[in-house]
Amino acid sequence: MSDTACLLVHGFGGTPFEMLPVAEALEAEGYLASVPTLPGHASTLEDWSHTRWSDWLAHVSTLYESLAAAHGKVFVVGLSMGGSLCLALAQRYKPAGVAVVAAPVYLYRFLPPEATDWRLPLTGLLKFIRPIWPRSPKKRESRIIAPWEGYEDAVALGPLHSFLRALPALRRDLGMITAPLLAVHSPLDRFVPFGNLWEIAERVQSPVRRAVVLAIRERVTKHHILTTHLETREAVARLCVEFVREADAQG
Repeated sequence: MSDTACLLVHGFGGTPFEMLPVAEALEAEGYLASVPTLPGHASTLEDWSHTRWSDWLAHVSTLYESLAAAHGKVFVVGLSMGGSLCLALAQRYKPAGVAVVAAPVYLYRFLPPEATDWRLPLTGLLKFIRPIWPRSPKKRESRIIAPWEGYEDAVALGPLHSFLRALPALRRDLGMITAPLLAVHSPLDRFVPFGNLWEIAERVQSPVRRAVVLAIRERVTKHHILTTHLETREAVARLCVEFVREADAQG
């Protein structure tokens, strides 16, 4: 068993389920994989609605410190908002490496204009009108192609607004990151703008960095949950294992 640990962080409204394929691949290589549940997740909408970015970041920071105290090296790996949290960890600490999949440092911007949902800039107002915003559940075919577990029927706008407010500072301080970086994204992601891939890869100061584009053929899903998607999950798991193995050997 390697003395290297990996902290795997799931996304907004999700659960550890979406990180399990990567965790299993890392464990098969002898690495310890910790896959925590973020505060307010895998619980109730009410619990979720009372949590914020600061709660999630404090939770993964505590877990990172515990892993770092017990292991020689710690890698951080995250999907979507979990990737954003991993970038924040890499700004606070010195992980052995950071791998992010479909991770945002912005969800909308005005110059140049880009957004996957026109309502995002209005979240701060909408949260007072309807704190829990309903949404349509996933189609059966979508569930088969890209399995996912989490809050499907609604979005808690208080947590979402806190996430949106945290992103500008995260984006501004990407230059603080010097750990080896792997960034993966799909060009037709309809939740997190594809431009985030280049924003992250270009702004970090990591001497070792790799940006990978994974194209998806089907037109049913949002092309976002790459860790479980039938077309990309094996590639994502392989990329993460190769990244950890190579950075671990060089470090």
